[in-house]
Amino acid sequence: MLAAVLLIVGIRSTNPTSSGPLAVLVAKRLIPKGTTGNAIWRKELYLVTVIPSGQVEAGAISDPANFSGRIVVADILPGQQLTSADFTAEASDG
Repeated sequence: MLAAVLLIVGIRSTNPTSSGPLAVLVAKRLIPKGTTGNAIWRKELYLVTVIPSGQVEAGAISDPANFSGRIVVADILPGQQLTSADFTAEASDG
């Protein structure tokens, strides 16, 4: 996990304009609708993948903290980039 964070920080610091390759989170395996972001993080259901900036989807997530406390709104397929559109605020118990 630490290596992934260092990779992200290193890529961001060397490419502040986002014109080169970027590190994004990609699903390792199927992540079913309703899965919590915390479960994705705990079970390490993602990989940090470096891809050309032109292939980065809108809202792509590069930091697992971005889905903490949120839930998946539709199945995420293996190899799919994790994006902010894949998540919504977690429903409260109240």
